[in-house]
Amino acid sequence: MLIAAVVQWLHVMSAIVWIGGTIFASLVLQPILAKNLPPQQRMPLYHLMGNRFKMIQMGCLLTLIATGSFKLWPFRHQPEAFATFYGHVLELKLTLVALVTLLTYLHSYVWGPRLTALAQSPGSPEFKAVLRKLYLWGRINLVLIMTIVFCAALLRFGPF
Repeated sequence: MLIAAVVQWLHVMSAIVWIGGTIFASLVLQPILAKNLPPQQRMPLYHLMGNRFKMIQMGCLLTLIATGSFKLWPFRHQPEAFATFYGHVLELKLTLVALVTLLTYLHSYVWGPRLTALAQSPGSPEFKAVLRKLYLWGRINLVLIMTIVFCAALLRFGPF
């Protein structure tokens, strides 16, 4: 029972750190920096913070994969368990986690670095297009993350 509790704690803590950091960046940090700093100053700052948070996110992701796999291990020979409402919610949660992971990768390794490189010409159409893409997909990512948390609540407290 102690091992299961530690695994659950690690799973929840990793989710809190990843989700909390993403929510903070989206709802607090980004609006304040966008309002108070020009792109030439804020993009390098985003880049520095993003590089630091990437390492934390990677650790959280690896922990979530390891702990989630441990939690699913007892069901490996029970495919009928996934034909239930619980199983469908779990499938949705895992699919959303995969989408969030993909969007996080694109943000961290494709769009973010591109925007940082374009920060010296913030009036250019390319800068504006990449910025719009980052904002749009960042908001979508935030909604997906909130949905993952709701799925987790369903899995924990649902009547199934």
